[in-house]
Amino acid sequence: MPQFCDKSKTISGFFVQSLSKTKYVTEFISLNGCSGKTPLYLPIENIKPENIFKNDIDMKIEASSKQGILCCVRRTRREDRYHICKPSTKQWIKLPNPRIRYSTIKVALIVLRSNPLQFKIIRLSSPRTLYHHYRKLGLNYYRCEIFDSEAWIWREAKDLLLPPEVYFDMFAPAVNASGLVYFKLRKDDQVMALNYNGEEAFSRFSLPKSAMEYKDYEYNQLVEYKGKLGFTCLSTKGMELWVFENRNQSWELKKEVDIEILKKVTKYPSPIGFYNADIALMKDYYEVIFYKLQDKSFNVVKLDKCHKVDEIFPFRSDLEPLDLRVKDAINTVSATKYFYPFSISLLLIVFVFLFGTLFSYT
Repeated sequence: MPQFCDKSKTISGFFVQSLSKTKYVTEFISLNGCSGKTPLYLPIENIKPENIFKNDIDMKIEASSKQGILCCVRRTRREDRYHICKPSTKQWIKLPNPRIRYSTIKVALIVLRSNPLQFKIIRLSSPRTLYHHYRKLGLNYYRCEIFDSEAWIWREAKDLLLPPEVYFDMFAPAVNASGLVYFKLRKDDQVMALNYNGEEAFSRFSLPKSAMEYKDYEYNQLVEYKGKLGFTCLSTKGMELWVFENRNQSWELKKEVDIEILKKVTKYPSPIGFYNADIALMKDYYEVIFYKLQDKSFNVVKLDKCHKVDEIFPFRSDLEPLDLRVKDAINTVSATKYFYPFSISLLLIVFVFLFGTLFSYT
């Protein structure tokens, strides 16, 4: 991997994110020789604060891609601001905002093309209302919004409905694999698959049922493995890797790996991702481990900035700047407004009301 990264001028690794004293902290981790010549970080200092308070700048990663792009949210004292970022070239694009008054639950980023840049963002949010007709029916519902970089607007997709007491796993990342985006659901141990338009591609399916019987089953994770949806968990023999086959709508056990050697250097190693097909990423509370499955060698990485491992975001990037000229022009005129079809109707109603009032006075 270091030789490949050096020859291809590629950066490959993971962003680790944790919450410390109400602010998000991020840290990039990688194998030696795969993180570039200079430290990789979110260049938030390139964005000037909107007021004199330094706390006005707080950036949170919402989603990542293996094309070198991150979807980030800049939290300010007034509101959140959505951005697209390429850390390897320190480039930012400010996006129009979705309905930020609804709490963000999950975000997925899909890069369709790198040059020129074309991407989509799927955002799931939870409206803060207890009196919606879905709730009267005993259903949990989530608003689905899609941002398309070609149109440069957010559009509202069909609401996603879940049975009572079923909800999205907060710390499980969205996994982009096989042309779909997968989300893990809690309580019923199922997976939801959405296409790039925010529609459910097929019926929700369960996680591997045989794995549910393991003592440490709770330490499981959805991952991307060789372009497909994968599932990792701790078993009695160590770690298992399952791969979901879309054609057969079934899970297949691919690997079963002993991790006893890791327990000699860390107490609670659990799988959270794959660096490549043969190197798994394991985590403990304050460190991460690159574990080579073939020969059981490993590399422990102590975290410098993050106090713990809350979220991880797979990341791979080249060092070529993005062509942002078209998008910058669009961004200048669009600012950060979010328009829905009914917004125009509302403006017309207000205009007619004001015109009618003025006419009555004359």
